[in-house]
Amino acid sequence: MSDISKTTINLQVDLKKELKKIAIDEDTSLSGLIIKMINEGLENRKKSENVYSGED
Repeated sequence: MSDISKTTINLQVDLKKELKKIAIDEDTSLSGLIIKMINEGLENRKKSENVYSGED
């Protein structure tokens, strides 16, 4: 069994175009770029939560 789950999101047309341009510049797929951005966002969120909770 795969540890990947498929999902669908609705994006504004202009946002999707912008993301596709970035993906092309980074030589990756739109899906790969979105996954990378989500992971970066989660990491930043975890770091912020640690700052607020007094953890390092």
